[in-house]
Amino acid sequence: MPLSVGDKLGPYEIVTSIGAGGMGEVYRARDPRMGREVAIKLSGERFSDRFSREVHAIAALNHPNICHVYDVGPDYLVMELVEGSTLEQKIKQGAVPLDEALRIACQIAVALEAAHDKGIVHRDLKPANVILKPDGSVKVLDFGLAQVGPGTAPGGEQDLERSPTISMRATQAGVILGTAAYMAPEQARGELVDKRADIWAFGVVLYEMLAGRRIYDGKTVSDVLAAVLIREPDLSTVPPEVRPLLQHCLEKDPKKRLRDVGDFELLLAGPEPAPSRGLGVRRFELIGRIAAVLLLVAAAIGWLRSSSPGKEAPGLALTIVPPAGVQLAQVGAQAAVPEISPDGSAVLFAANGGLYVRRLDSDRCALSGHGV
Repeated sequence: MPLSVGDKLGPYEIVTSIGAGGMGEVYRARDPRMGREVAIKLSGERFSDRFSREVHAIAALNHPNICHVYDVGPDYLVMELVEGSTLEQKIKQGAVPLDEALRIACQIAVALEAAHDKGIVHRDLKPANVILKPDGSVKVLDFGLAQVGPGTAPGGEQDLERSPTISMRATQAGVILGTAAYMAPEQARGELVDKRADIWAFGVVLYEMLAGRRIYDGKTVSDVLAAVLIREPDLSTVPPEVRPLLQHCLEKDPKKRLRDVGDFELLLAGPEPAPSRGLGVRRFELIGRIAAVLLLVAAAIGWLRSSSPGKEAPGLALTIVPPAGVQLAQVGAQAAVPEISPDGSAVLFAANGGLYVRRLDSDRCALSGHGV
C-alpha cells in the first residue's frame, strides 16, 4: 500500500513520493532524531536475515562517491538523499563529451574500487544508478542487489536466488531490459559473479556515455541477452583514445577482462610519459661528472710539470668540462676513469657508446670510435 505525506515508517516521517526504484517505492522522508532528510526504499516484502546482514556490510562503506546506507528496517532501506539528476537522464540528451565522460567514469571507478576492496560487488551498475550532483561530483547508489563476499551459497553450491535474474521484476519490462543491457555474459547465464561483472558494466556505461546509445539493445529481454552473449561490441563509434580500455572491460571471458577497475586509466591511449629519473640516479651522474673533471685537471697539471723537468711550472688556472650532451660511461655506480696517453698529451674517456680524445693543448674533444 503506497504511503502518504505525514505517514510514519518506523521513526521516519514521509515527506513526498520520489518514484519507483529497483526494490519498490522510493520516498523522501525526514529523520527527526538526526534532523535530516533521507531517501527510503520500500520493498513489497520483508527482508530476509541474510539480506539484512549484507545491507549492514554495505552500510560500512564510507566513500564520497557512494550513496550512504543509514539504516535497514524489516522491509525498507534508509539511504542518503542525493540531489541531482541521473546519468541516464543526461545520456538521453545526447553523447557526453570525452573529457566530461572520463571525469564521470573516474568517479564511478573509484566508488567501485572502494566497494571491491571490501569484498562488495554492485552487480547492478547502470546509468540510472549514478547520480550527477550540481557540484559536478558523482554518487553511485542502489547497492540493493550487491553481492557481499564470495558468490557462493552455504555448502559451496550456486545460489540462483541471489543472482540478478530477469524474473526479479517480471511486471516491469523496461526495468528488466535496462538491467539486462548491462549484465556481464557470465551474469546473463546465471553464473556466480565477482567484481569483474562490475568492470563489464563499467565499460558498458562508459560506452553509452560516449556513443549516446546502448551498446546492447533489442526489442525483448531475450534479444538483449543474446546480444550480450554472442555479439562482439562495435567500438567504431567511440573516440579511439578509449577503445583499448573498452576492449579490456568488454572481454566476454572474465579471465581476460580487466581485473581491477582502478587500473582503467592505464589503458587510455595517449603519448607515453617521459620516464622520471630518480634523485639517486641524478646524484650519481653529477658525482661522476665532477670526478671526471677533477681527473682531467689533475692530468693536465701532471703533463705541464713533466714537460719542463727541473723548472717550476708557471701559475695555471685550468678547467676542463666534458662536452654538452656527453654522458660518461659508468662502471657500477661510478664514472669510468679516463686514461692518459703514454706521452701525456691527451686524455681518453668513454662516453655515449664511443671513445673520446681530448688533447690538452686544445679545447675540443674528438670522437675516436664507436662500439665501446
